[in-house]
Amino acid sequence: MKRSDVILLLILAFVQFTGIVDFMVLMPLKPKLTELWGINPQQFGIAVFAYGFGAFLSSLICVNKVDRYDRKKVLVVIYAGFTLGTFFCGFASSYYMLVAARFITGLFGGVSGSIIQSIVGDAIPAQKRGQAMGILMMGFALASIVGVPGGLYLAAHNHWYTPFLVLGILCVIVFVGILFVVPSFTAHLATYKKQTFTGVMRSVLEDKNRRWALLLTLLIMPAHFFIIPFLTDYFTSNLGFDYSSTVPLVYIVGGAITAFTSPMIGKLSDKIGRFKVLLGLSVLAVIPLIGIPNLQTDNKFVLLCFTASFFVFSGSRMIIAMAHTTSTAQPHIRGAFLIINSSVQQFGTSIASLIGGFIVMQSADHKLHNYPILGYVAVVFSILVLLVFNKVKPLKV
Repeated sequence: MKRSDVILLLILAFVQFTGIVDFMVLMPLKPKLTELWGINPQQFGIAVFAYGFGAFLSSLICVNKVDRYDRKKVLVVIYAGFTLGTFFCGFASSYYMLVAARFITGLFGGVSGSIIQSIVGDAIPAQKRGQAMGILMMGFALASIVGVPGGLYLAAHNHWYTPFLVLGILCVIVFVGILFVVPSFTAHLATYKKQTFTGVMRSVLEDKNRRWALLLTLLIMPAHFFIIPFLTDYFTSNLGFDYSSTVPLVYIVGGAITAFTSPMIGKLSDKIGRFKVLLGLSVLAVIPLIGIPNLQTDNKFVLLCFTASFFVFSGSRMIIAMAHTTSTAQPHIRGAFLIINSSVQQFGTSIASLIGGFIVMQSADHKLHNYPILGYVAVVFSILVLLVFNKVKPLKV
């Protein structure tokens, strides 16, 4: 991979980093928000759902517009809105204001991921795309190592909203980086044909292969995400681990290991085939998906072993899925396809959170009940992912 491509991917990884931190940092804040506003699992599920619903709506708005313009210009506009939304979250003074802020942030944050994937699809050859997605996943690892633990530290020693204000400042810095480092991407404009919303949806969905790709995305998100929103509550309320020390350590250890394994998994998928790697990861992911919600231990090392395996085995499946779905759309329609794919992705995570919020119950002593059910459901979705994966056929290059 060329040096210029690596630099581009690193900038995009930082865009990914801020987006992931913004999305992830809310979930470990659940105990703080319960203490402040008395919210229950159902209300928290709605707060997480608001982000995904905003992303879903913005995807519908942008689907016939994103391929009309230079991809850099689209990224600049989207990221500017995301930055403002992040600051809005920091200034929320009630539960309902926070839900509104999450919705606004989702309007922009949910679309930015698809723009990143479009740029990768245009800039990186298909045979190197698994490696590229591995580098992008380092943004997730960095978010886990630095972003989420740092946000928890700021929340524990200041206010719950401090992480969003600090993240907003970081977004401004990354925004400047986008302006000066990311090149223009206009090659797709040569084959672009102006279409209505209905026309774009028809162009994307008329292809059976792309429909399978969207179904793959819809299935893999709940397969990973179902147990995530309530991890912190379970660790602190049910298992008795310390909020300010153990919970950040979970993300630091998991993220550090993921940073090491993500590029290797991406390369391995390019070398021996994506399905073989996905199958191995899915089998191993059953251990943490079932184990974590049923865990009964006060041993920190045991906890970290389970959570680290969850980050690596379950989370790394996203590398394979992203590389696979990105390879199903031609350049002239790739942006629109990935916008729709992003909306499906956000829909999958938000629905998982919403449904999880109504399955999990919280007693007066703040302990969670029915949490293991979410792990079992995640395993079912994992099996469905494997059944659908080979239905998706990457374009030949």
